[in-house]
Amino acid sequence: MKIKEVEQNTKIWFEQWILKLNLCPFAHHVHAKKQIRFEIETTKNIHKATEKVIAELNFLENSKKEDLDYIDTTLLVFPNLFNKSNLQGFKDFTKFYLELTMYLEKNNLDVVFQLVMFHPNLVYGGESENAPALFTNRSPYPTLHILREESVTKAGLNHPDVISIPDKNIEKLETLYENHPKAFNWLKSFKK
Repeated sequence: MKIKEVEQNTKIWFEQWILKLNLCPFAHHVHAKKQIRFEIETTKNIHKATEKVIAELNFLENSKKEDLDYIDTTLLVFPNLFNKSNLQGFKDFTKFYLELTMYLEKNNLDVVFQLVMFHPNLVYGGESENAPALFTNRSPYPTLHILREESVTKAGLNHPDVISIPDKNIEKLETLYENHPKAFNWLKSFKK
């Protein structure tokens, strides 16, 4: 798979799904300021993937707000890893995510960063595999979103009702599915 194709598909997903549907109301600000980094890691090796995440955490930690090319957040995409068919790829990615979360805690980085995972085969809570609610965290490829805790806190303080965002997203996607079920086809096409 070509890096440019993966990056393009990820940006289309981000702009047409996350931004256009306003699934993350905080994303517009950093996107407009070009403070989102899209990194594609093509390794098929779990240890190299872990090294890449740690390198990205270091990169973000060294990116200062006063820098002209300041990066606030990274979408780290793994197109060649965690993509096994059915649920196994998602289970492997979940395990990877949990290990990274423990790494953050062990190194006191959980007060600096938080991770959010996206996956084409994401399932949870006994939902049907095509339940619209799952598409809040479905992406074309296994993706880790590395966020700065400070930015998340600041954005939350400036939002009138952070707690309702997940429920509103589910409602929004269920309505979209009822009225335009084909809108989900492009994203479904990445499901293994």
